[in-house]
Amino acid sequence: MIRLGLAPFLALSLHCQAQPLMESLSGEGIWVDPRFKQTRPETPIRATVWFDKQFLGDGSSFLRRAQEFKDVGRRTMRTRVLAALKAASDASRKSAQESISTLSRDGTISSPHYTWIVNGFTCTTTAENVEKLKTVPGVRKIFHAGPVRPSRPLPDSADPSDDWKTPSSRPAPFKPGQHPPLWYIGKLKVPQVWNELGVTGKGTLNIIHDGNFIPSSWVDANLHRNPHEKANGQDDDGNGLVDDLHGYDFSRGTGNLTRRPLPPGRPHPSVLHGHQCVSIICGRGSEGSPVQPGLAPEARWAGVIAMSHIEQAVEWAIEQGADTYSMSFSRPGLGNYRSHWRKLMEHGTFCGVHFVSGAGNFARDQPIPVQMRTPEDIPHAVFAAAGVQRDLSRTPFSSQGPVEWKTEHYREGRVNKPEVCAFNFRVPLLSPHGGKPTTTCSGNSFAGPMFCGTIALMLSANPELKPWETREIIIDTATDVASKGFDFQTGHGLINAFEAVKAARERK
Repeated sequence: MIRLGLAPFLALSLHCQAQPLMESLSGEGIWVDPRFKQTRPETPIRATVWFDKQFLGDGSSFLRRAQEFKDVGRRTMRTRVLAALKAASDASRKSAQESISTLSRDGTISSPHYTWIVNGFTCTTTAENVEKLKTVPGVRKIFHAGPVRPSRPLPDSADPSDDWKTPSSRPAPFKPGQHPPLWYIGKLKVPQVWNELGVTGKGTLNIIHDGNFIPSSWVDANLHRNPHEKANGQDDDGNGLVDDLHGYDFSRGTGNLTRRPLPPGRPHPSVLHGHQCVSIICGRGSEGSPVQPGLAPEARWAGVIAMSHIEQAVEWAIEQGADTYSMSFSRPGLGNYRSHWRKLMEHGTFCGVHFVSGAGNFARDQPIPVQMRTPEDIPHAVFAAAGVQRDLSRTPFSSQGPVEWKTEHYREGRVNKPEVCAFNFRVPLLSPHGGKPTTTCSGNSFAGPMFCGTIALMLSANPELKPWETREIIIDTATDVASKGFDFQTGHGLINAFEAVKAARERK
């Protein structure tokens, strides 16, 4: 019995040793983003630099590397890839440290920050100095990451313990039927998941990347707590962040997730954007609640705010053990810098994270193939949900594919997007004060969280599903709602959470 159990493990170990996890980047020489030449020489610019050794060496290796892990569970894959990424970063940092220190002392660069999710570093420099980055050992690609933006002041209170308090006791177990589910939950076949399969999202951690979060009874019960951190003004876990108990605002350097406090009266939906996304994914009714808002009511969540610090946000999510990463935002006009966003999310995918986004709201004012922006335009590593109305007709503003990938690093041309659709029109807007929703909100910002909540349910049923396996199941089980088969408006159809979770369980 022991010998039979060890044989597959030993065979896998030998195979892994024979397959080096890190690869050299494809191409010759050191590539510098042409956008630097289009910028005034003295203008401060954020530069993102790749070292040579990466997990995915060329722009077409995602599917090949996925095949290497076909017989490995998601959690094992996460452990192996994370260790390889950090080891490569440590080696590159050691080799480059002296050179980077010299460039910092002479004023060529400032604020260097090493990243491991993509082996490299970020810094501030100028167009006239960017060529000097080529002297750093191991450098292969230098991206123009945009202008330097002034830092915003901290809020009056940066102590996350003021508003973001972890419940003193565990919430009561979720009881299906205790609160009437909102209409989109029924349309996505979620009550059947709760009642017939007994799956509620338990055991999953979902990271919501947004611009503002508001505490409320809808979302407080499921708030993640960093197990190695305390609300004491110190960096207890040694990760460089102070009081990152429930997430982090990387732009302002605080664990307080509320940038814009709730104003009196009826708040603008933008203030409630993050709260709404969390509520759709894993919000739950409490005592006296008139409705049940979330698809995965026993899933946990944490928030991150980090538009120009995407690397740090994704790294934090991975180290917290994230299962999903929801992004309800779009970045246009990135040029070749799209390659960096794609690379870090591809690497994050091999760390077991499911990246999810809405398709965007630009069908009325943007042409194809740029209606879908970054990150929702990223193939394989980001799942995008387009939007339909309650009657299953396409929402006119919902962005459609295909998208085009012709950057310096990725050259597929036209790529089919979106994957599926969910509801994005007149979705009930949940007030943090509780009570029955009296108004609505619209946008693919809310279709993406429905996709994310479905994945949380699937991973609750089968934690070992790798992201590309999850994607396959959701596509295969979707309900066609437009043209027969795939179409660029609604993808493969409306998410069917019940069939998706059932199929996920069958793969265990």
